[in-house]
Amino acid sequence: MPITMIWAMDKHRLIGKDNGMPWRLPSDMAYFKAVTQGKTVVMGRKTYESLGKALPDRRNIVLTRNPDWTVPDAEVMHHIESVLPLAADEEIMVMGGAQIYRGFLPYADKLLVTRIEAEFEGDEYFPPYDESAWELAGEANGPVDERNRYPHRFQTYVRKEA
Repeated sequence: MPITMIWAMDKHRLIGKDNGMPWRLPSDMAYFKAVTQGKTVVMGRKTYESLGKALPDRRNIVLTRNPDWTVPDAEVMHHIESVLPLAADEEIMVMGGAQIYRGFLPYADKLLVTRIEAEFEGDEYFPPYDESAWELAGEANGPVDERNRYPHRFQTYVRKEA
């Protein structure tokens, strides 16, 4: 089963601001919910803390280097290598933050990217990666309306065969 990474970013690869998102885009949140529901999601401690609780209807795994950190509503693991065997039986959805994305990039099979055609201010960027190693497998435009003010595209990439 694949290891899938999912994120939204602006024109400059910005993904976060002050441990949150620098934009409001309900269609992206609905997309995220639709593609992650019923699956295992993996996030870093800061991402978990920004949410305040585990995501419903998903198996939640939080990665942290702190061996004493626990939460009542998610599984806590301390190494990426602890998560990798789970992908033998199920799709793993990696949902950030930047350090977690950086660690999982070498293992990822699929990327689900929401590209927001706007510029924002923030402090967290998606890490650089070799885009030539990925093939665009699907793309759809998101709605632009009174609730979704920014043009955006949902893109699916699969790793090219070596």
